[in-house]
Amino acid sequence: MRTALFFAAVSALALGGCASIQPARMALPQELASTAVTLPVTGIGGGRSGLFRAGSYSGRYSRSDERIALFDPLFERRDGRTDFELTGPEVVGSIRVACRAQERTVTLGVLSVETQPMAFGCDISSAGSDRTRLEVRAYREGVGGRLMRHERRGEITLDGASLQIRSVHDVEGSGVQLATPIGYVFELDGIPVGAVEINGSPVIRHVPEADPSVLRALTVAAIALGLFWDPAESALGREAEQ
Repeated sequence: MRTALFFAAVSALALGGCASIQPARMALPQELASTAVTLPVTGIGGGRSGLFRAGSYSGRYSRSDERIALFDPLFERRDGRTDFELTGPEVVGSIRVACRAQERTVTLGVLSVETQPMAFGCDISSAGSDRTRLEVRAYREGVGGRLMRHERRGEITLDGASLQIRSVHDVEGSGVQLATPIGYVFELDGIPVGAVEINGSPVIRHVPEADPSVLRALTVAAIALGLFWDPAESALGREAEQ
């Protein structure tokens, strides 16, 4: 279960005394809120490997996550790995994506310092295309940084399409802001063209009639982030997951 879901559930109890708690939903930009095409991603749960499908795209994935703490826990290292292949419209053969995540922290009493802030990078390769990259990193500037939100910023470039990536921490229909991302928005020249919600099974949304190259880049980034085990969420307990 995502950290976002837990905090949203607690907030719902505090705010409303509702008879049933609904899963928290990511607040979408106005450009996507009413007209976006919705593509639920099936097959991605809590496991380390499997098959997935998102609309006309499909593939297989494997991932791992390692947490090492020394001196309980003066020094903590987290490393993650995600690999997947994607097939779908206008893809020759398959798109192969190999991602790595790293974060290093030092804790002294109640003070925790990131000596190496979170970095998530993916090598992307496919037949007939140059190898390209997806990069997402910790972002500590502005109000979010002062509030200790685990904000992320990044970019993907694939087959001539370059999209900017930013994490979303707002819950739809409430003033709740989560410490860890509930999803990500993808922008083309500053205009939102898609998003992925990662609270539970990922859900991709994109503008109608999106350019095929934009939709392809957006889908690759959305799957990568939907599979990503963010170091901001505890890695403890994953060893028991199959």
